[in-house]
Amino acid sequence: MFDGPSAIDADMSATCLVKGNYGDLPAITGTVGSVQGATTLTFVLDPGPPGKDDLFFRLVPNKGPFASGLAPGTYAIGGADANYSTCGLCTNLIADITTQGPTKFYFTSSGSVTFDTVTAPITGHAENLAFTEIDITSGMTDGPCVSRIASVMFTAQ
Repeated sequence: MFDGPSAIDADMSATCLVKGNYGDLPAITGTVGSVQGATTLTFVLDPGPPGKDDLFFRLVPNKGPFASGLAPGTYAIGGADANYSTCGLCTNLIADITTQGPTKFYFTSSGSVTFDTVTAPITGHAENLAFTEIDITSGMTDGPCVSRIASVMFTAQ
């Protein structure tokens, strides 16, 4: 039995620009930022070349699970958080980032994220994240590409 990637898997990775299944990732360290009042966490999954791929969280205060503010806890992704336009816990894979910007965006439709702390350093873990390629302008599904992360522990400073 052959357990390596098939030619079809390799072709889909080239087309989709991210792995179809990351499995259980080792612990990762990233950076904390802020965009339009939201806390952002960025983790490099693949430094490239040609471009890098990031796991990106946007934590929007007063929205979704953070309606009462950012707080430690475990949050299931579903409902409003499974929609790019309405999420408070927005979880993305951003693919092939170059000086011209990213080539593809993926948004999570299910899984859970646990935050042990919500001030720097922000620590936690995520499980069973399922991503679908989206059009970043409309937030609608945009292509056949999907990806999964079974689990990952993270620290962002």
